[in-house]
Amino acid sequence: MEMNLHDAPVRVVERVRGAIGARPLGAAQAAALARFPRRRRKAVMRLALRHPYLADLLVSFPAAIFAMAHGPRRRTRAAQTLAMEGAALKAVADALGLPMWARRVPVEACCEELLLPLPRGHDFAPYVGNVMPRAVRDWPAWLMAVSVAYRTCDEAFALWVAREVCRYCAPASVDGIAVLGVWAWHSRSDGAAVRYMPTRWHRGMAIRSAAEAAADWLRGLRFELSVAPAPIRVVPPVDTAVGAYTFHPVGWGAPLVAEGARMKNCLATYAWEYVRGSRVWSVHRDGVPVAAMELAFGGTRRGIPRLEQLQGVANAEAPDDVWAAAYAWLARWSLSEEEIAVAVGDDVVRRDGAWTQLWRPYWTAKGLPAGGGVPLPVTSGYEPDVDDMIQAVQPLAYLNQRRR
Repeated sequence: MEMNLHDAPVRVVERVRGAIGARPLGAAQAAALARFPRRRRKAVMRLALRHPYLADLLVSFPAAIFAMAHGPRRRTRAAQTLAMEGAALKAVADALGLPMWARRVPVEACCEELLLPLPRGHDFAPYVGNVMPRAVRDWPAWLMAVSVAYRTCDEAFALWVAREVCRYCAPASVDGIAVLGVWAWHSRSDGAAVRYMPTRWHRGMAIRSAAEAAADWLRGLRFELSVAPAPIRVVPPVDTAVGAYTFHPVGWGAPLVAEGARMKNCLATYAWEYVRGSRVWSVHRDGVPVAAMELAFGGTRRGIPRLEQLQGVANAEAPDDVWAAAYAWLARWSLSEEEIAVAVGDDVVRRDGAWTQLWRPYWTAKGLPAGGGVPLPVTSGYEPDVDDMIQAVQPLAYLNQRRR
């Protein structure tokens, strides 16, 4: 006897029904059961054949019966009882820890990621229908990204991630999403980490721009985690004006990060240069920065710095009049009669306890154990260093936009 492959799930239902004496499934219910992923279908089928109200979930709330079949037993038992008693779908979903918007998840897309914590509040549920995946294959990565965003930040950020993961190809790993969540959470805080944040998260950003901004923030955090270099003890000229230009020293840490953002250059990464004896001056014209100048003091003996570089905005070549003003200002530096020892280190030194101190507000807000080692509650394998976090978030800056 020949049997169509499409009829196979129905035949399986008939055999099991005959074995356990269960009530038959309706045509719509059997068709819905056949659409479940094959390796998950048997557990769902056994549950559906237990009671007609459970079978109704195959059509009315596929994600709920999937969660009952594969979720934690404590939750699934309570949810099954409610469903068989004819309780409202909202009560069943609450018992399972499922949001009501999960009713929109296609049968074919029911997957393990549905069992993750998902947002269900007023900042997410009313709007998520507009940013759901179109293809079945995209649902697992989308659900994972939304869950990670919700756990690392909040519902507003999770809704933004839901939109961006639909606009761009899903990332290979959610570690970068977790890093973005930590950055977005700090965007609305007032702790020490915000001082190194030139750009804050907002829902109008694209994920690629957000990844770049988060990486810049993390690079700036190296200053907060490191021991500040000793003063160079070389006194610059008192007169800082040369014609229309003025020269302003840029201090260690947050000032360097802010100046780098204004000038669109890499000053946020200058921790090592400062330890090695360099210092940066910002060149202003009419109160507006137009160039950045690096002077090296390492190896000098009599207080006369070496001009390392002079760059305009976005590392463009500085105009000739800026160079002329810089040389005129450097000519004002006085030769010291005695040698001036300039303290120079070999590398940036980590400040004791800085890592825990930096992330403690986040850990506290998220209910995480103090001193957990990393600020990420949903990923593992990180050492207490921002470099690994930068590597996790950087791939998001190169995601390809989906074709519509």
